[in-house]
Amino acid sequence: MFESIQEQWEANAQAFAALISDQGTPHHREILNPCVERLIGDVKGKKLLDAGCGEGYLSRYYSKKGAIVTGVDISSKLIEKSIELTKNESSNVDYMVGNICDLLGIDNAEYDLVLCNLVLLNIPCLNDALREFHRILCDEGHLVFSIVHPAFDFYGPGQWVMGEKNPETKRTEGLFFKVDNYFEQKEYQRFWRNRDGTEFPQPISFFHRTLSSYFDALLKSGFVLTGFEEPLPVTDNEFFNRERRIPFFVVFKSRKS
Repeated sequence: MFESIQEQWEANAQAFAALISDQGTPHHREILNPCVERLIGDVKGKKLLDAGCGEGYLSRYYSKKGAIVTGVDISSKLIEKSIELTKNESSNVDYMVGNICDLLGIDNAEYDLVLCNLVLLNIPCLNDALREFHRILCDEGHLVFSIVHPAFDFYGPGQWVMGEKNPETKRTEGLFFKVDNYFEQKEYQRFWRNRDGTEFPQPISFFHRTLSSYFDALLKSGFVLTGFEEPLPVTDNEFFNRERRIPFFVVFKSRKS
């Protein structure tokens, strides 16, 4: 399974880096990232692991905020891109290719913070990853992770029923969201799309889990939940009409106990 996930991200690395474009998508910038930053808090002088860093835009962002950052990703091509982009900036980040479910080479209690942004829903080994995060965090260290909301996840068992395209936003209007088989936890494979609407080279694996599964895994891994948010858009941009009606993301904050 590790090899197949790695192959997906190696094949899609160039398309993914172009989609993120060193700043994240509009959904990241207008909904998710402000919530993540609020929950992480002051990072100055703290050691932060960006687990599943992709092309590293959040690694570079938090480095500029004063964190001592390590970015780790399963894709060697994305790590190469991260290093390339970091050379063009003033941020100072160490990068490594690695599997977040088995963080070889990282000592116990090495980090103050772990950030895992939209990654845990793409891996089969949720419990292993959480145990590794717990191991590498110092006492009272914090984990902040985000996922696409599993109750309203069109990468899983749900989908929007669409209406007409809004001529002002250029986005198709959502009539309502339908979901079935929420409790059936399994892998789905979905294609992401480039900015021009074309598909990525390979589909990406998404592992649908219930919210209670994430809570249960956190507690069993030795974490105490300290924050839970379903963030709304931070602007009144009509483009995000759907995301003001149902939550797109979920963000968890927990402390090592």
